[in-house]
Amino acid sequence: MRNSGNKVSRRGGRGPKIERIADRYGLPDLGDDLVAAWLGDGEEQRSLRELEADVNKRLIHAALDEAGAHVLDGETDNFYRLLTSDDVSAGSRTAARNALREKGVDVDQLESDIISYQSVYNYLKRHRNVERESTDDDETAVESGLSTIRKLRSRLRTVTIDVIDRLVKANEVFIGSYEVDVDIRVTCTDCETRMTPTALLSSGHCNCDPTATDGAVDE
Repeated sequence: MRNSGNKVSRRGGRGPKIERIADRYGLPDLGDDLVAAWLGDGEEQRSLRELEADVNKRLIHAALDEAGAHVLDGETDNFYRLLTSDDVSAGSRTAARNALREKGVDVDQLESDIISYQSVYNYLKRHRNVERESTDDDETAVESGLSTIRKLRSRLRTVTIDVIDRLVKANEVFIGSYEVDVDIRVTCTDCETRMTPTALLSSGHCNCDPTATDGAVDE
């Protein structure tokens, strides 16, 4: 529920995705933790991108816990990277999904529950009514662009799965257990640099840039 004025709501309905996943994964303090971290209540203020990563790692850890899996140090962070990073190969992502399934995790549900920084922003601003002064950590045009690409990639994957499943049920296509990966690469036809959108937007250049000292990453 959204309160008027500057009062921060400490409760909420089941509408926002943050609250739905908090219920699903048994994380009752998730919303309050986000508010405290965003405002810097007793700690350093965290950016939307940091909060996005924090929430998704908590989801993965909770999913593993619920499945009764033993979680090794660093394993949650690694699964998060393998499931979400543009720089991960299709084979590595598929291996990560298979590893999670072997541990008893519903990977399709988990991936649909993974949030974007926009979900964090909407929850804090629209549902918890919290504001803070702008800082250098707030989202940049590059981060916003990357978020848009990630959402479109996720949408394309979902649509592809829906189409295949529908055709399989109609006996138009036969396939065993399968995975769908959307692998996006950007190629400069002048210098023939090939990279992920993340690599391009993070570095800000391809190998054509004469002022670049580090060079772009070829893939």
